Amino acid sequence: MPKRKDLLVIAAVIAVAAVMLAVSKLMPRTRLEDKVAQETLAPDAVTYLDETAEPQETPDVTPAPAQTEAPEPSEVPETTEMPETTAAPEATQAPAASENKTEAAAGPMPRAQTAEVKGYVVLTVGGRQYGDPIPMDRDKIITIQQEDGKVNKIHITPEKVYMETSTCENQDCVGQGEISLDNYQTRILSTFVICLPNEVTIEMVPVE
Repeated sequence: MPKRKDLLVIAAVIAVAAVMLAVSKLMPRTRLEDKVAQETLAPDAVTYLDETAEPQETPDVTPAPAQTEAPEPSEVPETTEMPETTAAPEATQAPAASENKTEAAAGPMPRAQTAEVKGYVVLTVGGRQYGDPIPMDRDKIITIQQEDGKVNKIHITPEKVYMETSTCENQDCVGQGEISLDNYQTRILSTFVICLPNEVTIEMVPVE
């Protein structure tokens, strides 16, 4: 009897999975033109994971010319006119060029996006769309923090999207894995990741 019950449960699960897969195939395609934000995306909701290294490297270059200028006049105090005429213009021009470069590098310039955006991510919270469709153009995390303390973090890359963390107890949304441009046609939930306790839904909309 236990073995027969196990077989019935397995058969039921397979049947439900097959039905869900068939329904996902028959569902109409999502139109990005119809997806308009109903809730505003929080200003600090987006964290870019590849924009922290470059501004930290450039400040180390600027102090170097300032330190080399100080010993030059101190090492040659007795010489009269020859070192002063040659050293003065070279020392003033070199730091000016380097300062201009560091200012441009440290400015708020976004990193280059992918050459081709292959998909967008639509987020809903409590049945309402949270922000406009988000392009899958770079590596980033979207944090959804609700007033009752529920928090979901969605990781988006140019190739895939998945629920990175969630405050829900069962963690089913994290266990649903990633939606990629290669696997969404064979996933049971197709282009969706659903967090029922937090009422958060991720939908990937491929560009075709």
